Amino acid sequence: MNAEGTLMSSTESALYLGVSPNLLRLSRCTGDLFKGVKPPPYMKLGNAIRYKKMDLDTWVDSQQMYNNTSEYSVRGTR
Repeated sequence: MNAEGTLMSSTESALYLGVSPNLLRLSRCTGDLFKGVKPPPYMKLGNAIRYKKMDLDTWVDSQQMYNNTSEYSVRGTR
């Protein structure tokens, strides 16, 4: 398996994304990582939760980018 197909634990994935492991765990139950932001896809292998690095990178790339705070306050109301 190449580096992009690397499977990462929930804790490793949370560290990679810069969020707490508890927030990532909670997002699997609620369907939101942050208000209105869907969490990245994951796999359940037996009792283990795993994230593909490639999926995490794709998820990060799909998130909205802003240049200043006035942009997200306007876009967030639509």
